[in-house]
Amino acid sequence: MEIITWSISIKSIFGSNRISFQKQNKGSIRPNTIKNVEKVLDCWTGLKWFASYKCDWCNEVKHINFTCKSRFCNSCSQPQSDIWMKNLVSRRPDNLLYNHIVFTIPAELRRFFKDNRRALKIVPYTASKAIMFFLKKQKLTPWILAVIHSFWAQLNRNPHTHLIVTNWAVHDNWTFKNNIFLPYTAIKRSRTKFLVKNLKERTYDNLTWEKCKSEIRFLNEFYDYHSKISWEKTDRHVYFPDKPCSFSQVIGYVWRYVKRPVIAQSRILSYDGKEVTFNYVDKRDQQTKTITCPVFEFMGLLLQHIPNKHFRMIYYYWAFANRSKKKVLEIIYSFFKQNPKRPFIPKSFAQRLFFFTGKNPLHCACWGCFHKFKIYIPWYPDILFDTS
Repeated sequence: MEIITWSISIKSIFGSNRISFQKQNKGSIRPNTIKNVEKVLDCWTGLKWFASYKCDWCNEVKHINFTCKSRFCNSCSQPQSDIWMKNLVSRRPDNLLYNHIVFTIPAELRRFFKDNRRALKIVPYTASKAIMFFLKKQKLTPWILAVIHSFWAQLNRNPHTHLIVTNWAVHDNWTFKNNIFLPYTAIKRSRTKFLVKNLKERTYDNLTWEKCKSEIRFLNEFYDYHSKISWEKTDRHVYFPDKPCSFSQVIGYVWRYVKRPVIAQSRILSYDGKEVTFNYVDKRDQQTKTITCPVFEFMGLLLQHIPNKHFRMIYYYWAFANRSKKKVLEIIYSFFKQNPKRPFIPKSFAQRLFFFTGKNPLHCACWGCFHKFKIYIPWYPDILFDTS
């Protein structure tokens, strides 16, 4: 569990400027954004979310505060990210190679995806469909995991998709094939074709022509199938690896951003109440640089990356998918004569604390045990539930 030790925190910045920021940007803040900020501010405070435990022998009472479980929270996101990674690692065979492919979108389309956030799910769908389109012709089915990232190091909005594709596949007759060939140039063009098609269908079905006229005109000009310059321009938005790598190397990079906040609090260098200074690593020259911006602008940079409610940021295909993972994984493990690993993943507060410290917080000093008898729910602030 992550413990924040430095004085400058995102929670304190939002706590002191939330009301004034909301008044200044009234009408332009999404309801889901306000709810996420309130959850983070109430995390571990004990004012709304807590459970009471009582020892049967000495009648001592202990209050355990609830966490918000929000991806926007710097403290709660660490356990959630660890649980996700351990579950994922336990479901894949050993000693196999994977490809890490990145699909981005043109800068001219970023505003379109920001205004139409639900259309962002087209990006991982078209990327995976472009790969499946060619492998299905060979009757091969790979193992694909797609993760949406919406930000760069400068906190600006740049939606892109990370794909973890196996370097092996399973034939339709349930035979295993290693070192599959991915036609990179063909996949780039196929992905462009699927992206244009799905974006236009999405636009026609959900938006009026006057609202999306410029986006459709840009798509027709940017993705010109008969222009060689257009194809060279679109190649800049697809990045293939030089060679396959192990699963630990691939997931080690994707894991840092999949369920983590937009910025780590250690990157915040100074905050004087009006301006925030933070650093980032520029990938073009691999140098650390600093940015100073007003506090309201800094808050807006963070809030724009909060997804809509029930919007999926992770997509599983084939063996990763819940509907088929049990049956397919049994067949895959039979190829390698392995048994699936089932690591212990602490989920409750008591299990996590015992896993990291070796002490059970529900054991009393009188050799008794604490039992839950009250729980305070924030959605019903005037009612105290008895769970005994």
